[in-house]
Amino acid sequence: MRNRIKFSMGWMFLLIVILMVGCSSQNSNTDKSGNTDKNNSSGEKQSEEVKISFWHIHSDGPMKEVMTNLIKEFEEKNPNIKVEELGINFFDYFTKLPTAMAGGSGPDLALNDTSTLPARAQSGAILDISSFIEKDNFNLEDFFPVLVDKMKYENGVYGLPSDTDVRVLYYNKEHFREAGLDPEKPPTNWKELEEYSEKLTVWKSDNMLERIGFSPSIGNLHLHTLSWANGGEFWDEDGNPTFTNPKNVEALEWIKTIHDKYGKKAMAAFKSQADALEFSPFIAEKASMIVDVNNLYQDIKRYNPDLDFGVAAIPFNEKSVTWSAGFDYELTDNKDERKAEAAWELLKYLTSPEVQVRIHEESGSMVSNMQAAMDPKFMEDPIWEVMIEQMDVARFIEFVEELPSWHGTVDAAEEAVINSNVDPIKALEDAQKVAENAVKNH
Repeated sequence: MRNRIKFSMGWMFLLIVILMVGCSSQNSNTDKSGNTDKNNSSGEKQSEEVKISFWHIHSDGPMKEVMTNLIKEFEEKNPNIKVEELGINFFDYFTKLPTAMAGGSGPDLALNDTSTLPARAQSGAILDISSFIEKDNFNLEDFFPVLVDKMKYENGVYGLPSDTDVRVLYYNKEHFREAGLDPEKPPTNWKELEEYSEKLTVWKSDNMLERIGFSPSIGNLHLHTLSWANGGEFWDEDGNPTFTNPKNVEALEWIKTIHDKYGKKAMAAFKSQADALEFSPFIAEKASMIVDVNNLYQDIKRYNPDLDFGVAAIPFNEKSVTWSAGFDYELTDNKDERKAEAAWELLKYLTSPEVQVRIHEESGSMVSNMQAAMDPKFMEDPIWEVMIEQMDVARFIEFVEELPSWHGTVDAAEEAVINSNVDPIKALEDAQKVAENAVKNH
């Protein structure tokens, strides 16, 4: 009897040990929500080193140094993630990156052109990061709304915005005073812009320009922006081209009017001289007014810090608008979940307010994180404040699958009018045919 009891107690003890081991094993593979950890019960898998690659457009100079330092700091904060950083010259970047991605050797995280994101999302080349955003309760409201909208394709989010730009009117206050204009009242519409330009222009004795008041072909102003400001559109809601919209024709005719006032010979000579400069003719005080990107402000501080100037919204006829273009960070679909997760951590870091403040301080760019862009130390500057205000009327070029480079077709029409004296209506009719054929043959 005693032996039977001992035998039973032995089996009972063994059973208890087995149950304890089983429970221990189950607990180590199940999180609080009851989901089984498929990686490793001890968490060793999660702490293993993972290497990711990151490409951007800063191959040299101060911004390359900034990016390299940021990556180093990220690695210190995330010791299990190692980043292979590659900066490629801007003019080579957008050839090498698509080639690498098409060949299956693209970087895990890449800086890319925001305007063409839909094409990559549609092809499956980049990852929908919605699951990462939901998992981390990541707040997209930290970014300028217009930029977040550009990250979306169908029902997904395919990146986070890095930085953008806005175009504003820069004007020389000293020139305004010389011409009898109020330096605190820049032009607000096309009529005023034209009138101010005539007063500000200075001619040489040989009918060459000493100083130009304003020209749409000097700086960074394009027909599509002026057309928008005039109430024009180049595509309707159904995706049909509307290049010959009367508002577009009117904008192109106005560009021709301004150009013709100077004359082809004088404008050609002035542009040749301007191209020979190391910086903008506005910085050289050879142009009294110019529409250009916000980054020009950084160049002014570098090359002519004593310049007395102001900035204002682009003069308009019907509605205030500025053209924005920019970059974003995207996760390439390299079929590696662990690398994607590590790249997401780097993506969050690069778009955090602290990092974006440092990027703005070096580059002067319109960073995407609003907390950074509107940091109190930046908003004390009235020039920067005006630029921030333009984000409320910022507009990107629409992505049109049938003709992604449609704005280049519009630029060609503008150049034909300015350089070859083509009639504005004829130039836009030719551009319309190009767009119609692209839609038809897509």
